[in-house]
Amino acid sequence: MVRRFVEERCQGRTISRLKVIDEGILDGIGKEALVRSVQGRRIVAVKRHGKQLFLELSDGVLTVHLGMTGDLLMLNRKERTPSHVRVLIILEDGTRLAYDDPRKFGAIGIASSANEFVTERRLGPDALQISSKEFVERAHSSRRAIKSVLLDQHVLAGVGNLYADEALYQAKVHPLTPANELSNPILKKIWARTRQVLRISINVSTDFSKLPGGFLLRSRVAGGPCPLGHGRLQAIKVGGRTTIFCPNCQRII
Repeated sequence: MVRRFVEERCQGRTISRLKVIDEGILDGIGKEALVRSVQGRRIVAVKRHGKQLFLELSDGVLTVHLGMTGDLLMLNRKERTPSHVRVLIILEDGTRLAYDDPRKFGAIGIASSANEFVTERRLGPDALQISSKEFVERAHSSRRAIKSVLLDQHVLAGVGNLYADEALYQAKVHPLTPANELSNPILKKIWARTRQVLRISINVSTDFSKLPGGFLLRSRVAGGPCPLGHGRLQAIKVGGRTTIFCPNCQRII
């Protein structure tokens, strides 16, 4: 969704200026070096790999990771800059692409190419591009809880905490189940449900109220009702992340 938003509004346009408001979100590059790397460059393409966004420039690539709370906003010349904006990308007509991140979990940097960045960071295949065969092979090689495997960006890039919960709920798999103990058919089901959940979320612009009935994310809260009416949802910690599931729908195999 974010990739499409930026592509529609910024592709083909030139960055006239870049203003770094908070250097704390810069990824391995100083303020002056980042400014020199992007000013005067044209945005020729916008790509995504997992949670990582790439603004391909006429020379080099601007890398953007939104983290848990980040977002990209378009502001006109007169709009007030929101208080949590960390970087402003000012285009040739004065409109601004603003990197907004209240908790500063994201990052902005520079790379020679998207492929080089993915290789250097050892990111796994994109969740919407990985084949069922490769997913099964990667997941089945781990003894960790399947929830932790889904969140590991080196195994599979692009699945966040909320979507991992939804995918496992839709697949009816307990989040603590060791991945290597799941059968190939069940792992293929998790693969299919993960892709389905991500695509549906993109189609509704991540507005959880517009998700189909029976989706956990419509009301993901411990103690709340199972969307399918099978009791109450519970919360546990898996790999340090809060995990919501239905103990009646999702039993450990």
